[in-house]
Amino acid sequence: MSATAPTKAGAWAVLGNRLFRSLWLANVASGIGSTLHDTAAVWTMTTLTSSATLVTLMQTMSSLPLFLLALPAGALADIVDRRKVILLAQLGALVATALLVVLSWQGALTPAILLGITLVLGVSAAFTLPTWQALLAEIVAKPDLPGALTLGSIGVNIARALGPVIAGVLLAASGPTAAFLLNAVSFIGIIVVLWRWRRPPREVGAGNERMLGAMVTALRFTRHSPLIQAVLVRTAAFVFFGIAPVALLPVMVRARGLAAGDFGALMGAYGVGGILAAFGLLPALRRRFTNDAILRGATLLFAGLAGLLTLIEQPVALGAVLFVMGAAWLITVSTLTVSGQSAFPDWVRARSSAIYLIAFQAALAVGALAWGAVTVQFDAVTALRIAAGGLAATALLGVFFPINATRDLDLSPSAHWRGHALAMEPTDDAGPVMVTVDYEVRAEEARAFCAAIARLRVIRLRDGAYRWALSRSLDAPEVYREAFHVGSWADHQRQHARATNDDRRVEDAVVAFHRGTQPPRVAHYLLQNVNARPGPIKGATS
Repeated sequence: MSATAPTKAGAWAVLGNRLFRSLWLANVASGIGSTLHDTAAVWTMTTLTSSATLVTLMQTMSSLPLFLLALPAGALADIVDRRKVILLAQLGALVATALLVVLSWQGALTPAILLGITLVLGVSAAFTLPTWQALLAEIVAKPDLPGALTLGSIGVNIARALGPVIAGVLLAASGPTAAFLLNAVSFIGIIVVLWRWRRPPREVGAGNERMLGAMVTALRFTRHSPLIQAVLVRTAAFVFFGIAPVALLPVMVRARGLAAGDFGALMGAYGVGGILAAFGLLPALRRRFTNDAILRGATLLFAGLAGLLTLIEQPVALGAVLFVMGAAWLITVSTLTVSGQSAFPDWVRARSSAIYLIAFQAALAVGALAWGAVTVQFDAVTALRIAAGGLAATALLGVFFPINATRDLDLSPSAHWRGHALAMEPTDDAGPVMVTVDYEVRAEEARAFCAAIARLRVIRLRDGAYRWALSRSLDAPEVYREAFHVGSWADHQRQHARATNDDRRVEDAVVAFHRGTQPPRVAHYLLQNVNARPGPIKGATS
């Protein structure tokens, strides 16, 4: 069957797609390798240094590349062959991890080397994650995308559950070298599957946009998308405080005199809690509650458990608390991720996913570093209690940044904009271009019309316009002119392709105020450059 052949909807039915099944299994194996590597690496850092700052800096070095590079990687994923991007990123990670294996085997590891290789692996992840999100739509049919995303979350939590446990066993038995070696081997599966896949030739994405232009477009889209901004704010706030228990756990485990195996088991309990939440609890919550209600409850639960963690000494009790915390973390992060994906139209999905990753990873990196600094200043218990208080405060963000509306969006392409019948056909790079739309509106409906077109203004700016204005005619007061500017004719053509069914509803609400006998008049203007210095006028005297 072809890579995009439709299958029955459902999380497990999508495994009937052979290519997706192979990649998913390879991803799970790679995820297990990555989590056991992370566990082994952070534990190894505690054996190389007693500095809490250096220990928590491991999380920062892992997350920082995603913060810096995810947006360029997302733009790149819309321009070049996504398969090759992932292949090169995975090959780079394989080489870096192989070097780590050799250095660990020779006993030559230092904190600087460990941090440096962690940074390289973070760069690999920065190019892999947003590119994978974009590639997924090519691999599976559209009805199977929700199932594929669900299986992706399940795979992450399988890795989170098994990786730390395996790492704990290996650390106790033979030290970190074997864990690093298994991680290196785990990259091979993805490399082999993608190397053997012959990706069908496709047109260059993003309407032939250049990389810099694609990045600017994504930032503009986010700037004029209140729902996406709400998701980003709430994600960053939760993750900043929520990373504290995981970032500080190695320090707390050592302070309690526990061994590496105990640390692995505790991290495994955290991951298992997430798996069980993904399978049973989360779907039931989504059927009964709104996104904001789920986030409020899960965040408050996580905050309470983070505070409880500071009062417990016994390993089994610690594991039980971390088990429930893993479920609360998964419920919160999954709800935020699904809300974000629901607000991203397909044309900007890779880049918007990259911006979401930036917010997530920036919060991880800054949060881990901040809680390490607080621990140095005070102690891990105090840092965790402060984080718990911050988490409780973030539960109130739903009042100011609600995200329930993401469930009702219809972002499928509407294709409702008509083609142009122009006397002069411009080239794609001609511009800037000004588009005007004239409406005839009754005086008693003017206020409602202005309120409706204010919503349309956001859409015009979000989808490519860099300037928008509404004018009222002094000669015919019932005539209102909407005017917006785009950088080029190609940019305006992209606006046509980007229109969604939700956009169409907003536009139809504006057009409903028009009382003319003909539809609103649309005109297009190519802005002219008159700044060139004119030549001398023939016959003129000085």
